[in-house]
Amino acid sequence: MRDGKRRWLPLILAVVVIACSEDPTEQNALVAPLPLVGVAVRETTITATSGSSFKRVLPMNGPVNLIGKSGNYTAIGAFAFYSNYFPARDTVNVLSARLYLRAASFFGDSTAQFGFTVHRITRTWTAGGSTWDTVQTGFYDAATLRGTYTGGVGADTQRIVVQLDTAMAREWLKTTDTDNKYGFVLVPTPGTNVVRGFVSFEADSAKDYPTLEIIAQNVAGTVRDTSTYSLGIDTFVGNNDGVIATPSLMYAQAGIVYRSLVKFDVSFIPRGSTVHVAELQLQRDPSTSKVNRFSGDASIAAHIMLADSATGTFSTTGSTGSVKAGTTDTYAAEIYSTVQSWVRGSNYGLLLRVNGDQEFGSFDLITFHSVGATNAALRPRLRILYSIPQN
Repeated sequence: MRDGKRRWLPLILAVVVIACSEDPTEQNALVAPLPLVGVAVRETTITATSGSSFKRVLPMNGPVNLIGKSGNYTAIGAFAFYSNYFPARDTVNVLSARLYLRAASFFGDSTAQFGFTVHRITRTWTAGGSTWDTVQTGFYDAATLRGTYTGGVGADTQRIVVQLDTAMAREWLKTTDTDNKYGFVLVPTPGTNVVRGFVSFEADSAKDYPTLEIIAQNVAGTVRDTSTYSLGIDTFVGNNDGVIATPSLMYAQAGIVYRSLVKFDVSFIPRGSTVHVAELQLQRDPSTSKVNRFSGDASIAAHIMLADSATGTFSTTGSTGSVKAGTTDTYAAEIYSTVQSWVRGSNYGLLLRVNGDQEFGSFDLITFHSVGATNAALRPRLRILYSIPQN
């Protein structure tokens, strides 16, 4: 018996396997009972048969809003404070209106200039339905400035203050002209060369939410008051059409979004076999990956595809892939239940994406060598340990 088989035999003996008369499923692959007599154990490593990347336009609506420019990356933020919380004050004079935003991250050159202009949104919108495409035409009044901000990258939790047009704030307090209460966008200025992330209304801590402060007084000028508002909707939309630059790479890009499909042919595993271990191994390309320091060593999620195309559905639950211990650029994910399902039925491959909230609140980019890599050792691999019942 080969050393690899000796190494895994204790595992097989410790894991109960499925009876010869029953097909194992992805749920029972490791737990169904079987007599241990007459089981053949196999271990092999195979290379992916195909891999590709694609762009998927999705709304963000996550815990962090991105605003700015960095290289070919652009992000525009959209905000609206709930108008039903504004008092009806048709004759009030607005003395000042300030927007407060709490910084959470940055992407790009931390020494570069950061700035944006404020413009009034001109139609209804939702955070869950806004994408880059939906804000390009007729979404906001680009001709009229409602505020500006210029600064840089400060402390990680820096709080910035944006002076807003008092006339716009006064519209929010009027009982008429409800069409003027759709909120505003923050559009990066041409000189900006860094993207900043700001805490959104979806964050865990309410104290860091975007906040609007309005200072107003009555017409007579005898009463002045300050009101603050921190409830509303917000999101960002991002774009970079030049992400996919190298055919021999697969891309997992957050904030826009780009994802990848990878397929392995496991038809050599006999139906009725039990998959005990299936380790997906991907080799990251450090020269083209871009991960901001707030993400740490960003992970990916691998989801089983439920249809045979990039636009097809995939399982909502996925396996987490992260840098394998003892390596710097090898990602590993355990997908034995996925491979077990392929042995039992259809195999539409795996979808790879940036994991968790990072996909909806950053511009993290993780690239992997694909099946087209010149060096075969860099191509996606799948290490499988399985057992075959012997009748």
